[in-house]
Amino acid sequence: MKPNAFPKSKRVVSGRSFTLALRKGGCAADGCLVVFAFPRDPGDDRSSQQRRLGVTIPKKTGNAVVRNRWKRWIRESFRTQQAAFPVGFDFVVRPKKDAVASWSTIQRSLPKLAHKAVRRLNGRSIQSRTR
Repeated sequence: MKPNAFPKSKRVVSGRSFTLALRKGGCAADGCLVVFAFPRDPGDDRSSQQRRLGVTIPKKTGNAVVRNRWKRWIRESFRTQQAAFPVGFDFVVRPKKDAVASWSTIQRSLPKLAHKAVRRLNGRSIQSRTR
């Protein structure tokens, strides 16, 4: 397998994983994207050393051509920059409401927002332990 490939093992595919990330994960956003991060199950050694991506594009984003462009650009950005993402997390990405798709913006935003979402998730879990 190529080092920058995007096989099914690197994708969030189950509805349960999407729901967990969206409801209980850390969230970070900018003018273009919203990224949710949720930790993988530490019991499975193989899964805890990976990062997975899930993409959700609401119909309000535009027609099928526009939605598919968003998905291609988000997946390609993740695929080419996998090493820049924190290990052991599922990331669910969606475009911000009324955002305009731009390859360069997505390329810059995605890793930065992933780290920010993980920091927020870790900060929230630390705060809940101290209470």
